[in-house]
Amino acid sequence: MKKIGITLITLVALASCGNELEKLEADKKELISEQKKAVREYEKELNDIDSIIANHPDFGTQISKIKTVPVTVDSVQVKTFEHFFEVHGNVQVEENAALYPEAPGNVKTIHVREGQTVKKGDLIVTIDASTLESGIKELKSGYNLAKVVFEKQNSLWKQNIGSEIQYLEAKNNKESLEQKLKTMDEQLEMYKIRAPFSGIVDQVIPKIGEPAMPGMPLARVINLSKVYLEADVSEKYISTVKTGGFVEVKLPSHGETVNAKVTRSGNFINPSNRTFKVRVEFANPEGKYKPNQLAVLKIRDYKAENATVIPSKVIQQDRSGQDYIYTYIKNNESLRVKKLNLTVGVSYDGQSEILNGVNANGVFISKGSKSVQAGDAIEIK
Repeated sequence: MKKIGITLITLVALASCGNELEKLEADKKELISEQKKAVREYEKELNDIDSIIANHPDFGTQISKIKTVPVTVDSVQVKTFEHFFEVHGNVQVEENAALYPEAPGNVKTIHVREGQTVKKGDLIVTIDASTLESGIKELKSGYNLAKVVFEKQNSLWKQNIGSEIQYLEAKNNKESLEQKLKTMDEQLEMYKIRAPFSGIVDQVIPKIGEPAMPGMPLARVINLSKVYLEADVSEKYISTVKTGGFVEVKLPSHGETVNAKVTRSGNFINPSNRTFKVRVEFANPEGKYKPNQLAVLKIRDYKAENATVIPSKVIQQDRSGQDYIYTYIKNNESLRVKKLNLTVGVSYDGQSEILNGVNANGVFISKGSKSVQAGDAIEIK
């Protein structure tokens, strides 16, 4: 082993002293021989140690602990799979009317209070029409006289007494006043503001004695028994959103969800934003959902019965874009990881529908799936 210790400095010194080249070559061969002998001795010692390790009683257990990866597994689910998308809308009511006077005047009587329930035709506000009422009273007196004259003239005419002209004049005078009275009664009705439908008086604006003019709102009546929502939906859903489709209506301010259906799916695509209208109607018997209240529509655009479903988070993808999951097989006494290529369908809410690659009875590695590769030994926890 001393020969191995000869340093490069010594060799250079010998050469510089005029030693012959043959002597150097001989020393080199001797060093190489010594090196090979030493390597053989080292390898023999390593083999002896490996043999001792392999025959140690704890050797198998130790190897298993080093190579086994702890994982958990889950089963594939077979269930109804649904896909939804969300859009926003505002609550609207079909019957929501602001009431305007048709004739000018001062407010004479307010017949209701705000929040009161009314029926169609109930009086809401009466406007002072004293001038018109006086005219009607005078007209009624003239009409009553014209009626008596006509009745007497008619009686005489039936007895062939009097001229036809007198009879016709009396008849015309009576009918003319009768029509004028009807017209004035209709004008008087214009001073009475009535509920156009049954509902709730949401607002009464003027006070008694204040002026009322056409174009100036006096009150508002709302029917809250039935409400609807309209939303703009992207044109990419035009083929999947149909009338009668299921919708979940979320009302964040109430923390409630109402089940409803699409009552109308629009046929016109707005060129400015590439959307079409979707209308959803639902009952509001207690009247708690109010006009312009914010709502979120979860519209179902896909449904599959008996679908094979797994969590989306366990699905991985290789460099070529192929989706896959890991399962396991039993290999001798150990469990080994196996890769399954998948065809993935629609995904929603953390779940994915699997079209091909795993059967209804299949299992997959869930926790630990990102820490293993095909062929690895695993231990199920």
